[in-house]
Amino acid sequence: MQALKRQHGLFVTTCFVVGFLVGTGIFFLPGRILYEVDGNVGLGVMAWVIGGLMIAPCVFMFSQFAARYEKMHGFVDYAEAIVGRRYGYLAGWFFAVMYQPAGYAIIAWITSGFTATLVGMEPGSEVYLPFRFFISGFFMAVTFVVNYLAPKVPVKFNVVTTVARMIPLVLMGTVGVLIGLVVNRSHQPEVIETLNLLGNARGYTSLFAAISATAFAFNGWQAALAFNTEVKDSKRKFPIALMGGFGLVIVVYVLYFIGITHASPESTALIMQGGGANFAQGTRHAFEYIFGRAGGWLVIFMIISGLGILNACCLGMSRAMYALAKRNTGPMHDRMSELDAKTNVPNNSMFMAVGIGYVWLFVIFSNTMEWFGSFSFSLPDFYNYSFFGLLVPIFVCYAIRQKDLHFVKRIIFPVVATAGAAFMFTTYWLGSTRHAIVYSVTFICLALVGWIWYKDTPISADINIAGAQNE
Repeated sequence: MQALKRQHGLFVTTCFVVGFLVGTGIFFLPGRILYEVDGNVGLGVMAWVIGGLMIAPCVFMFSQFAARYEKMHGFVDYAEAIVGRRYGYLAGWFFAVMYQPAGYAIIAWITSGFTATLVGMEPGSEVYLPFRFFISGFFMAVTFVVNYLAPKVPVKFNVVTTVARMIPLVLMGTVGVLIGLVVNRSHQPEVIETLNLLGNARGYTSLFAAISATAFAFNGWQAALAFNTEVKDSKRKFPIALMGGFGLVIVVYVLYFIGITHASPESTALIMQGGGANFAQGTRHAFEYIFGRAGGWLVIFMIISGLGILNACCLGMSRAMYALAKRNTGPMHDRMSELDAKTNVPNNSMFMAVGIGYVWLFVIFSNTMEWFGSFSFSLPDFYNYSFFGLLVPIFVCYAIRQKDLHFVKRIIFPVVATAGAAFMFTTYWLGSTRHAIVYSVTFICLALVGWIWYKDTPISADINIAGAQNE
């Protein structure tokens, strides 16, 4: 079989978008956000809102791209059709080697943190980090095996786990907000005092660092683009799923942040301590404080959430190297373009992506063990920084070349989206110039390695080189 089948409707597609967005990031980022803004909850809420509003125009632009271009793997399609084939290859290489495998490793690592908490393991113990490294690798292996042997199961599992991971968010975002802000108002002075004591007073740069941190929680919609050619009536349904899912997530995230940061002084201190290092313990404490003993077991939903997004990552990244191979480029493109005759899944592409994911897992473990010395290489920051940098040329070229569009769609929308992507990219420089330089050098080195396999050869016959368009 030479092409992936169209099999997903609007509901399943929306679950893909929300499922990729709502991962484990929202469960550990509140601590980092508080840490970055010196414990100021108001600034923390502002960071979430600004981060969402800066990214929303980018999502909107991609919803417009989805209605015009459709070949194989959305992000590569759009970069290739709008900027050029070489840039499309760079975008595809980024997704295949950096973005999706790195996200796969990060989600596994975060999920292992909740698992360690569930079994009563304390951070700082001698076996804590090795345990998490082993469990992370185990989770990655399990999701790969399931996707490899029974590819229909992961799609259904994604729908179920998307609903499951929304349960703790909605509960804390509604009940938690009411109890924290209304019923337990007497605790607010203690919470504020705790936040002030833990604040790091870094000045104006703290807000920029917090905004850039929210990018990881709003991350994931990009991965859903890989399924554009597998959606029924994708030019109509995919843009709706993309924008609807993203808007829902912004609202839920803001409410959850308010609820989790107002649960109790103890949970707030745990969540914030060390920039979120004790996120699992603090989150569990907050849920237990609001919901009693039952709240403690909500950590199981967080683990399910992690496994769900891990499963979705495996689904998405299996298409990345395949998309390059279908364009007759990339490493071992003859093998990477093969689909399993029974399952219609690019297993070779998936196998390579998982292997790269294990390399990134080792990078995470090395960073946690402080093998990089005093420098903290934040993998989520690295690939988000790279992604927003890649967006700017796409939006600019779209405004220049799409002369068939009216002024608003051709100029206003791309300019706003460019401003949003450029702002998010700049926050990394404003937050830490040292980290931004290291991330830039790392990206350039990996891009140069990828260029070894670039081939300017004719594209496969089943790929429409001009792009399918709706005028």
